[in-house]
Amino acid sequence: MLEQIKTISDLKKLDIKQLPQLCAEIREKLIADVLQSGGHLASNLGVVELTVALHYVFDEHDKIVWDVGHQSYVHKILTSRGENFSSLRQKDGISGFPDCDEDERDCFNTGHAGTAISAALGIAKARDTLGDDYNVIAVVGDGSMTCGMTYEALNNVKDTKMLIVLNDNNMSIGKNVGSATLNMSKLRVGKYDRNKERLKKFLLKIPLIGKPVYKFLRWCKRRAKLGFVRNSYFDNFDLKYVGIIDGNEVKDLVYYFTKIKRNVTKPTVMQIVTKKGKGYAPAEADPELYHSVSRACSPSDTLDSAAVVGDALCSLMAERNDVVAVCAAMAKATGLDSVQKKFPNNYYDVGIAEEHAVTFAAGLAKGGAHPFVAIFSSFLQRGYDQILHDVALQDLPVTFLLDRAGFVGEDGKTHQGLFDLSYLTQIPNMVVWSPSTYKQLSDMVIRSVNESSPVAIRYSRYLSEEERGFDGHWNVIVEAEHPKLYVLAVGAKTLHNACEAVAECERVAVVEVTTVKPLDTSIMEDICRDNAYVITLEENILNGGFGQAVHMYLSSMGYTLPILSLGVDDRFVKHATIDEQIEECGMGTDAIRERVSQILKNH
Repeated sequence: MLEQIKTISDLKKLDIKQLPQLCAEIREKLIADVLQSGGHLASNLGVVELTVALHYVFDEHDKIVWDVGHQSYVHKILTSRGENFSSLRQKDGISGFPDCDEDERDCFNTGHAGTAISAALGIAKARDTLGDDYNVIAVVGDGSMTCGMTYEALNNVKDTKMLIVLNDNNMSIGKNVGSATLNMSKLRVGKYDRNKERLKKFLLKIPLIGKPVYKFLRWCKRRAKLGFVRNSYFDNFDLKYVGIIDGNEVKDLVYYFTKIKRNVTKPTVMQIVTKKGKGYAPAEADPELYHSVSRACSPSDTLDSAAVVGDALCSLMAERNDVVAVCAAMAKATGLDSVQKKFPNNYYDVGIAEEHAVTFAAGLAKGGAHPFVAIFSSFLQRGYDQILHDVALQDLPVTFLLDRAGFVGEDGKTHQGLFDLSYLTQIPNMVVWSPSTYKQLSDMVIRSVNESSPVAIRYSRYLSEEERGFDGHWNVIVEAEHPKLYVLAVGAKTLHNACEAVAECERVAVVEVTTVKPLDTSIMEDICRDNAYVITLEENILNGGFGQAVHMYLSSMGYTLPILSLGVDDRFVKHATIDEQIEECGMGTDAIRERVSQILKNH
């Protein structure tokens, strides 16, 4: 059946009785393709019925905004991208997140949580202002109910016709935390539990009258949910509330969406309960593990940065009770799951609330603790003001652990960690370190606890396993007598490529940059003394990055030779493998070798 669905028009031609079979086929395709290509599996398995019902009921010109966006795979399959779905997250293939450049029915780019209601409200207000006529739907995960931005948006939705679908699976990436999600749990208790399934099984076993009675009770329940259920949690925002609905029953969803579409004229919240990972037993058993899966062809690494961070923090906490760790709903991904298990009193998960995490850490530091804030590089962008105003301005000893810095590969534009060097090095009092080896990462974590100023340690997921440590200075990896050219590399990948590129060159030194701020002035003085040319390499945008910092320092020293800075120019980098992204941005081994050869030849 799925092969016949090329457009939304094809979907609407199906009888409602055919939709469960379509959902089953979509689920099979998701499992087969995502396990091969890699991507967000568990979250998409949970929203199959929801997505089918939305597109079955609402019109093609209606706008659906997907919160986070990693749950939009079924939407992509149904909107003419099913035939190319196997290219998911691959270079020149389908993005793993909504992308307006890819398809106009991806009406808003979303990659971070908590933005959907604000974006949908803006679209709805534009519709009303311009006199247009279409429906606007925001699909929001319950994990986003921990975002402050969600409540800022809810505070403004009054009198605007729009639908908010609260997809409640009791998880974000890991288990949800905090009072907001506790309130969501209270809504589920007594209204949606095992008693429903027990009653259904009991009635259907009764001959003759069992099935009619069940259907009648279901009709009564539907009517009650549409018209009489009150919910103070959303009543406070003057929102109509419909729920709680089984989000994995496609026929029920079609019924409710149809009624809402025809009859509701005020902002409405429809709360559904779905099962993350539904239909794939391993994902149902461990939805956090299967939240995002690697490509089938990816090498199995025995070590990653998260594990090293977790071990280092545990060793610190074993000796010092003032060390605490803070994360924003991603304990396992950032390595803090081991801290949570071993030192629960020194661990805080604030939910998807990065701004709060930073200021909370500032308060911890002000109170005498030494907090470590572990957040992905792209997510910490949301806390820029708090880093500047609440941490750096007061010169507080907070250590920021920026995982997934640099190129992130298949997650693409919304998740690239290509801006942290630029937005962190501009902040007074901030120290910025960048390890190339796991040993350096561990050393930096332990060393930072004795720093009196804020420290940011930015690192990619996989580093070198060489036993090179960190002593606060840069390391000359490839030495040369009276160098004619210095290659200054930030990060493991660029360092590796630089060393390979100059393997057969003479009078070229390769330097491992471990401290981006402050710069290692002794190496900079060597460059000036040797009057050598300089190439800088960084997985970061060039504007405001490491290369510019080197240029400014050398200029202040009277250095006059040109500096070649290689990094990312003024653009967003699309999804591909990390190696492909590095090649695309001119930092592959061959590209560096060519640049080095040109300088040596011409000078």
